[in-house]
This record gives sequence, C-alpha cells and structure tokens, in this order.
Amino acid sequence: MKKIWLIIATLMIFIFTPPAYSQVEEAAIEACIAVRSRTADKDITLAELRLQCQKITHSAIGRRVAFEKAALSNPFSVLPHKPNYVLPITYFNANEQPYVNRPQRYKLDDLEAKFQFSVKYIAAEDFLTKGLDLEIAFTTTSWWQSYNSKISSPFRETNYEPELILSYKKNWSFIGAKVAYSSFSFSHQSNGQTGELSRSWNRIAGKVAFVHNDFIWNLRAWWRLPEKDKNNLGDPDGDDNPNIERYMGYAELGAIWRLPDRHNVDLLLRNNLRSNNKGSIKLGWSFPFSKHLRWYVEYFSGYGESLIYFDQNTSRIGFGVKLTDWL
Repeated sequence: MKKIWLIIATLMIFIFTPPAYSQVEEAAIEACIAVRSRTADKDITLAELRLQCQKITHSAIGRRVAFEKAALSNPFSVLPHKPNYVLPITYFNANEQPYVNRPQRYKLDDLEAKFQFSVKYIAAEDFLTKGLDLEIAFTTTSWWQSYNSKISSPFRETNYEPELILSYKKNWSFIGAKVAYSSFSFSHQSNGQTGELSRSWNRIAGKVAFVHNDFIWNLRAWWRLPEKDKNNLGDPDGDDNPNIERYMGYAELGAIWRLPDRHNVDLLLRNNLRSNNKGSIKLGWSFPFSKHLRWYVEYFSGYGESLIYFDQNTSRIGFGVKLTDWL
C-alpha cells in the first residue's frame, strides 16, 4: 500500500496548469451560438444570441448539452456517455470466492488495472417533443490483472451495458424543485460469461438531476425485468443472479461538486433499504492534468462494484486519468 501512495504522490507533481474556468464557459457559449444561429431568425443580432446562450449555459449541465448539440453536426465525433477513464493502478481486497469452482484456480493479485469506455449516439433530436432526445449508449468497464504474469495477466471481469435512453434536457419543476435533466431508459448489463460465472440483468430506469449553483445531485431508480428461475446452475436459460436486488437495491443517489480550479468531486450511494442492510459508496476526485485530460482518484467500498461481485463486499482505491468527465 505504501508503494501505491508513493506512485500517486510522484504523479501529482506533474500536473499541468489548466485552462481558466472562464475559457470553458466561453467555449460553451460559442458552441451554443453556433447551433442556434442555424435556425435563428435572420433579424436576430449576435448580441441577442449571446444573451440567450449565456442563460442556457449558466449551469454545468447546460454547458454539456451545448457542447453535445454542437458536436452533432460533425460526422466524425463520438459523444461520451458516462466518464471515460483509465486507472492503471488500483488496489483492492482480491476476493476469489466466485472463481473457486473453476478448473484453473485463480490466484488473484490485489493490484490490478481498471478502465471504462462509454459512448452514446443521439439517434433522434427533439423526438416527439422539443428537448426530448432518443439516445443509444454503450458502456464497458474492465478489471485487468495486468501485473499478474503467473496467470498470464487476464482480464478478470468485464461488464457490458447497452442502453436505450429517452433524455429530456429542458428544465421543469418537481414539488417546487427545478429539474435540470431527466431520462427514462432500458438497459441490459452482462459480464459476457457462461455457467457459474455468468451475471446479467435487465432494467427499466428513471433519472432526475437537480442543480444548485455548483452542486448537482441526481436520483436514479429502476425496476428489474423478471426472469424465470434456472433449473440448475449450468443451465444457459434463466436468472443468473436471482437475488441481485438484495445487494444492489432499487435506486442510487449521486452528487457532483464543482470546486474552484475545475476540481470535481463525485459521490454515488446505493442501499437495499432492508433490515439486512447492504450498500455501497463510490467517491471520485478529478482535477486538470492538461487541456483535455484530468487526473482521477476513485474509492469504492461495498457491494456490486462489478457484476461478478454483486453479492461480495469489496473495497478498492485507484489512480489514473479521466479522458472525459460527467460535466
């Protein structure tokens, strides 16, 4: 553990000077102007467009939406969905329980790499009504025993999640609170394994996000689509993890704090709200490394960091780089 903190401290020395936060705001305004000018009345002035866009990009969510809308006209652009990051150094309490019945017994290292790749495609803008977009998204998260040469450095676990999303990006009120973003989605999540290592579930989820100055919080709740029971563990049909809701629950609460100098702190809490309490916490801290990259520190503790560990309590801390952030 001492070696990990030494590596983290060394890497932090090489932080570059980030662009001023005002530059990000100005870039969002310019992106908004570029989009709105395509359909604006010919008599509108640039000053009027700028005033409109200043209101639209006032919040962090508004700035992300402005950048996404501007990118849609570029046939070579790919939009990020969830954060994209690489954590070449993570330390966790390696739990070999899910692998005990494999012929080739795993001897896991506590040190491994983790990375996530997440993209989306806006299939239809203003779908059915103004502000409602139809999106297709795909996220893959991998845990790689990259330093475990004794077992040929395998990818220990990879989770795949395709989603179909209806996202509403206009403000509306809910019990007096202003909702800045909302969505309704269908997702399938699987680890691509077979037999006793197979894990998967299908969910229908709703999400709302609220903004208060530089503090953003969101609530996401889901309903799992039921599956029939397996006749035996080796049966390819049926529920791979019938008790997953007892550990992953039915909702999660997230928050993002935008701090000075473009530092972001994000928090994700999950709980099954049962007397036999199970839950998890994920805490992330990102800060500028270069114009487009960010250093990223992530801590997780609890159930369900990955599907293979949905019913196992694990803890992990990792350090690396974010290619794209939430906001």
